[in-house]
Amino acid sequence: MNNLTAYFDKMAGILPEFDKIEVTPFEEGFSNKVYRLDWNESPQMVLRLPDLDEVAFRIDRQSEMSVLLTAASVGISPPVIWYDELGAFACEFVNQPSLDWTVGHSNSSIERIAKALAQAHTLPKVDHTFCIYELVEHYLQSIESHALIGESIQKELDYLYALLSKLSRVESSSCRVVCHNDLNPKNILMDDQIIWLIDWEYTGMGDPLFDLAVLARSHNLTQNQQVHLIASYDDSLDIEVTLNRIAQYSLAYSLREMVWLLLKHVVTPEDTLSLEYYYEFKVTPTLNPFIVLDDNAVKARS
Repeated sequence: MNNLTAYFDKMAGILPEFDKIEVTPFEEGFSNKVYRLDWNESPQMVLRLPDLDEVAFRIDRQSEMSVLLTAASVGISPPVIWYDELGAFACEFVNQPSLDWTVGHSNSSIERIAKALAQAHTLPKVDHTFCIYELVEHYLQSIESHALIGESIQKELDYLYALLSKLSRVESSSCRVVCHNDLNPKNILMDDQIIWLIDWEYTGMGDPLFDLAVLARSHNLTQNQQVHLIASYDDSLDIEVTLNRIAQYSLAYSLREMVWLLLKHVVTPEDTLSLEYYYEFKVTPTLNPFIVLDDNAVKARS
């Protein structure tokens, strides 16, 4: 609470007396510290305090805040009430819930997400760039350079480097736009009327097809649903070519998720949950597509 008090002092002009504020930590995410602030017996705002090593995770807070503010101004992110230069901000509390990791989409919900994403891709340019392959390499190098790496982590590092070496890399689109780059189900809030895109921490100028790949992979879309997503996003895209690029980007996205979890543990060793999630991700075929690829390769050789 001491850390929060310092922020409450900064936000004094928009808050009631501190003893009237009820603070509820959000438990779903573990990247940063997020709190719901209630008063007058109702939720009022959500406060996000940055808690990640920006160098290790290659985060640009200025670009994040620039995109967040413009996304809020066009109505695809909740209104921003307060922010500072270090990446802390408060948004208006909204009632729409985040999606579940096991979400199953209708064609209607896919169309709504595609429309919001297409709008996001028209936001003004920022200085920060995003390439999934460069990011994974940066994460691996961050793990490798850490002083506390031991034999067990080195073994996992070797495994992850081997996966990266196998990836067929998508030739990035020449049309680079502002991308979200992490639109998993927890970063979309929606009900039957309203949709919000949240958590722009990994935003940067990149290939819009990577955003489609994250949606396809993390939202459990079938191939038919992926076709509908592509057509709803941009009906001028070649379906077969785009499906192939999405499939390749999906592998890179899955690798990033594993590497991110291992890096999170290495830079914050007390975070044993990230390491548990890493090992769970690694051995679960529905999460780690490389298991299926290796199994198929063995069957093809036998």
